[in-house]
Amino acid sequence: MAIPKSRLDGNWAEAKQKLGSQECCVVAVTGINAHLNALQDYLSNSPSDVDLRARIRMTSSGHTYYDCHQLRNAVTRTDKIRKEQNDKLEQVDSTDLCTLAFQELARGVSSLADGPFETTCRDVFLRVVCANSYKAKDPMFHTDKAPLRGYVTLYGPGTDYMMRTSTPLEYMTLRGLGTLPGGLDTSLKRAGNLEFIVMKGDYYKHQSSLVTSFWQRNFACVHRSPPATTGGRRVIVSLDLADGTDDREWCVVNKPREWRNGMTQRKSRLVA
Repeated sequence: MAIPKSRLDGNWAEAKQKLGSQECCVVAVTGINAHLNALQDYLSNSPSDVDLRARIRMTSSGHTYYDCHQLRNAVTRTDKIRKEQNDKLEQVDSTDLCTLAFQELARGVSSLADGPFETTCRDVFLRVVCANSYKAKDPMFHTDKAPLRGYVTLYGPGTDYMMRTSTPLEYMTLRGLGTLPGGLDTSLKRAGNLEFIVMKGDYYKHQSSLVTSFWQRNFACVHRSPPATTGGRRVIVSLDLADGTDDREWCVVNKPREWRNGMTQRKSRLVA
């Protein structure tokens, strides 16, 4: 099998440099529009309710591509497993645009590991959610239990997030009211369709200081899934560095997920 090229298309190095600043909690990655368009074409009309999360190995380009290809197959595999594609690496189609897009995002997010995470974050977790009837009635603002999370909405409303870090008081206000008083709400933004953002989580670059000793979210991006006014369709892809307390894979098709233990926020139906 011919392994796809190893060069990244996106401006991941620029994103990594920006994330290195303590004042920056979220960045948008450019240069990957072709990959995001390929994912949108493939996933927007996929099975109605899909919630898949898989570990993508970054140990070699062959492993990375194969794992992405397996996830791509799993998205549309609801009844019959295609064993010939499941068991034989040599049958992987190296021209598959969806798999190539998954590979670009996985390798790109992996390249953002900085400091101590460069040695501990060997893999990434890639999640695909296709919700035919998106029903996040009252989603809470929160931060992620991960060093970094990459996120893109392929269909439906995008993620609401704060463009700067928050104070403890602002965080509690957002959790309780869903907005900030006065003119401070100008710090809130909704990600656009096909806008790939990378958000710092609670475990990004632990630095010993008086602030971080009691405010773990000092560097994290506060965000939430958008409130649903109607039960329309929403499709998202997210990627986490494989470091932190959340180290689980799952494969759920046509089954709603309401809660996940160990997370600080409520999980509405089929919501990341």
